Amino acid sequence: MIAEAAAVEVQANEAPVVAPIMYKVESNDGKVFEISDEAVKQSNILSNLISTCAPEDVASMDPIPITNVTGNILKMVIEWCEKHKGEALPVEDDSVPKNINVPEWDTNFLKIDNEVLFDLIVACNYLDVPGLMNYGCKMVANMAIGKSPDELRIIFAIPTDEEDEAAERAAKEKAEAEKKAIADKDAAEPSTSK
Repeated sequence: MIAEAAAVEVQANEAPVVAPIMYKVESNDGKVFEISDEAVKQSNILSNLISTCAPEDVASMDPIPITNVTGNILKMVIEWCEKHKGEALPVEDDSVPKNINVPEWDTNFLKIDNEVLFDLIVACNYLDVPGLMNYGCKMVANMAIGKSPDELRIIFAIPTDEEDEAAERAAKEKAEAEKKAIADKDAAEPSTSK
């Protein structure tokens, strides 16, 4: 009986290891990355894009262009997808508020500069990576807990009403100056029509 169990164990260990299919993706700044077929499943967009690709054609394929994501952010998205490959996608939850617990690895992964975090969330929205999107948004929501409006303005770079009004005035003055410059240029040029 022990010999049979050992034989079964040896046979299981001798099963051929199949190398994962690796897809190439290219960021908007020309950086090319590889992502495994299992990790791709964390992104609904990438998963749909590669669904029509035959495995034998993958090696000769050009990288899939990801036009709205920089290389640094795409690298982070791929790292997260590789870490979570094989995991089920989150179930659609319309409850308010959502009860999302961010695991320790993801919390550490998302301890990044606010601007990078916001760019990562935008990329997750574009690539439809629901797990990372949920965790990123939860981190942003946690930033707001217990903060005053002035603190929130600083954290999220929200301009004050006065700053908004000043920006609007500056934009209006610039538009008027450009309009005047065009009118002056047109008035200075001799008319060719008679």
